[in-house]
Amino acid sequence: MSATVDVDNPTPSQRAAAIEQLRDKLSDEVNSYCSDLDIWRFSVARQLDTEKAAVMINAWYEWRKQANVDDLAVAQPDNENPVPCAVRGYSAVADANVTAGIGVDDAQLRLTRTLGGGCWHKRDRDGRPVYIERAGRHIIKDIPKTSSTSGLIEFHVLLQEFLTRTLLPECSQLAEETVWQQVVVIDLAGVSLVALSHIPALNMLREMLARDQMLYPERMYRTYVVNAPPVFITAWKMIRSWLDPRVISKIQILGKDHAELLDQIPAHNLPSFLGGSCKCSHMPGGCVPSVPLGNYPDLPRSAYAHLRHQVQISYTEPRHSFVCETMPVGNGPTPMSSPLMGYAGWLGIKRDSPRNSAPTSPAPMRTQHVFVRFSTDRGRGVVVEVMWQPLGSDSLDDGTLVYPEALFEPQRAPVLLELEAPNRAGQLVVNWRVANFDEGQAPFPRPEEAQIPIQLE
Repeated sequence: MSATVDVDNPTPSQRAAAIEQLRDKLSDEVNSYCSDLDIWRFSVARQLDTEKAAVMINAWYEWRKQANVDDLAVAQPDNENPVPCAVRGYSAVADANVTAGIGVDDAQLRLTRTLGGGCWHKRDRDGRPVYIERAGRHIIKDIPKTSSTSGLIEFHVLLQEFLTRTLLPECSQLAEETVWQQVVVIDLAGVSLVALSHIPALNMLREMLARDQMLYPERMYRTYVVNAPPVFITAWKMIRSWLDPRVISKIQILGKDHAELLDQIPAHNLPSFLGGSCKCSHMPGGCVPSVPLGNYPDLPRSAYAHLRHQVQISYTEPRHSFVCETMPVGNGPTPMSSPLMGYAGWLGIKRDSPRNSAPTSPAPMRTQHVFVRFSTDRGRGVVVEVMWQPLGSDSLDDGTLVYPEALFEPQRAPVLLELEAPNRAGQLVVNWRVANFDEGQAPFPRPEEAQIPIQLE
C-alpha cells in the first residue's frame, strides 16, 4: 500500500485495497472473526504496514479468545447487566450511576470511591460518544492500594467493550453512518504535583495505555486534556513517551481556557463545569458523579439490600404510588445513614438552602433533600415521577412537581435519586409505572414473560 494514502481520508478504493491486503495475511479463523472495520483499524494503527498490522491483529485475536472477552457481562438493551460507569443521554441504556447491584463486584465499587468520576456524556457534533473523566479528582495514592494493575485493566476492558458493543451501535444508528470512535475529555481541575509524580499510579497508567493501544487501536477520535496546570507539562513529557505518535497527534492539551471544546461538542451536550450548559440535574452527581468530589453519595451495599417497602407491579397492573410524610428539618448536617421517618427505602439529608449562601446566623431552610432507593428484579425499566403536597391539602393545584417523569432501569442495579422538596409539612408521592413499549430499547417481553410480576422494592 502506498505511503501517500491519507489514512484519515482514504478513498473507498484505497480503504478496500488496504483491507484486502491485510486479510491476505490472516488465517481463515481470524478473518471470519474480524469485520472490515476491525481490519481497517489495525491497518491504520500500523500506518498500512500489513506485516506489522498482521502481527498486531493476531495477538489481539489470541488475547480475546484466551481472556473470554466476548463473554464479558456488558450492559446492552437485551440484557440486565449493570453499566460499568455513569451514563447520560443514550437510549440503549437509561441514565445511570454505578451502585452496588448484584452484578457489580466490590472491586469496582472500591475503584469508584478513588477515581475522580467518569461518564459517557451524550455526543459530539458529529454523533460520536463523549467520555468525560475528572482525573484531577482521582485519589491517586489510594488507587494502587484499591486495585491491582490487572484489576484496573480488566475494568478498562469492560469500559471499552461497553463503548464498542452498546454505545457505538446506537450512535451509528442515529447518525445513519458508521460511528466507530469516541471523543475523550480529561479534566485535570484539582490535580496536584504530588498526584502527577506518584510512581505506583503512573506505572499502572503506563501499563493501561500500552494495553489500550494494542487492543483497542483507533477507538479514540480526539482527546482534550483541559484545566491542565503548568506542572502537568513535566508529567506529559513522560506520558507522551509511552504513546504512539499517531495517538499523540490526537491529543490537545488545554489550560483553563478550553472554549474550543464547544467546537467539538455542542453546549447542550457539554457539562456546565466545562463551559457548556448541561447540568443533568435529574441525576445525583449531575453530569459526572464523583465520590471524591462529594457530589455523589457513597452508599454501602447494605443500603440497597432488604428494603422494607416491597410491592409487585406488572404489565397488566403497571402503576404503583408510595406516599410518605415530610416534616420540616432545621439547619446542620445529619448522617447519610439516618433513616427518614423509619422507612428503610428512604434516606434523608439536611442541607442549608440556598446552597451558595453562608448566613452568619441560622435561617429557616427552604428545601430539604431526600434520597430514594429502589430496584426491580426484572422488566424493561420503570418510569418515576414525584409530587409533593402540603399536609392536609386535597387539591392537586397545591402540589409541586418535585421530579418529572424519567426512565430508569433498576433491573440492572439499584437506583438512587436525590429529591429536593419544600421544607414544610407535607406528603411526597412517588409514582412508579412500568416502561411503555416505546420507551427505551429493551426488547418486548414474550407473552409468558409479561405475565410474571415484577418485584419493586
